[in-house]
Amino acid sequence: MTDHELRLSAEAERCIEEQLLWYEADETRGGAELADCWMDLLETTLDTLRQHPERYGFAPENGRWMPEISIRQMRFKPWKTPSAWRILYMIDEEAARVTVLQVRHERRPWLPETVR
Repeated sequence: MTDHELRLSAEAERCIEEQLLWYEADETRGGAELADCWMDLLETTLDTLRQHPERYGFAPENGRWMPEISIRQMRFKPWKTPSAWRILYMIDEEAARVTVLQVRHERRPWLPETVR
């Protein structure tokens, strides 16, 4: 298996930026240092995804949100706490490319999110 090119969608970049800003604003837990650590761990995780995208299963949203594509997920758990993030992505085997669609905290509802 060859490595895939990894691309982040604009939405994935926005999700990552929001998380980094949230960590940076929380000086009581480490602020910018914590944000840098989270980003380093995410980059390592995305490198694993780029190398082995087929290793991870389909997301609960598969067939429901953006039904024209197959959506997979990889769980990203950088801390020893119970919480984690879901990296939602699609594979284009023909182009040998992985596109990350979103990086979502697992406590958020599945897509499409509904406001109640």
